[in-house]
Amino acid sequence: MKTKLLLFVVLTIGLKFSYAQIEVSHISSKNFKATGLSAFLNFSIPVAEVNYITLEGGVRYFKSNDEELALIPCLAGYRYTLNQSGSGLYVEPYAGYSFGYTTLQTHNQDGIYSDAKPGGPTAGAGFGYLFEPGGIVQLNIGLRYEHCFASYATNTFSFRISHAFTFGRRND
Repeated sequence: MKTKLLLFVVLTIGLKFSYAQIEVSHISSKNFKATGLSAFLNFSIPVAEVNYITLEGGVRYFKSNDEELALIPCLAGYRYTLNQSGSGLYVEPYAGYSFGYTTLQTHNQDGIYSDAKPGGPTAGAGFGYLFEPGGIVQLNIGLRYEHCFASYATNTFSFRISHAFTFGRRND
């Protein structure tokens, strides 16, 4: 019960302060599949005149039947705009670490059950479209794939409509 309450509070605070930075995500692993909402904060720092270094943290929660899985990814990436304008179509490889929690159980070759461990090193890629910035906020529509390399590995596919907080000014 404490874990559910903590997860609810973190998700609620994340949604409140992220100004509706949400995504719809689908997760799959060895014996768990679910679709859920995720909340995150995405920050971008302009580099090389038209591209960005990105930093992101978030909360992903999934429930299927009586099983739950939550991931808290902390990621860094490089967003490359294809037309070299700082907006338009982009690709974004990223990597980091995801902290995880689940109620799932796994078993070894001897049939001994233990808690699944979904957290670990994480990598993925995204692509999407960045609209022209309005101040420090830039609207972003994108698709992402993420793999968590853990003893209980997960694959996450996401669709997001969000805005990145951009720090630093471009020289126009």
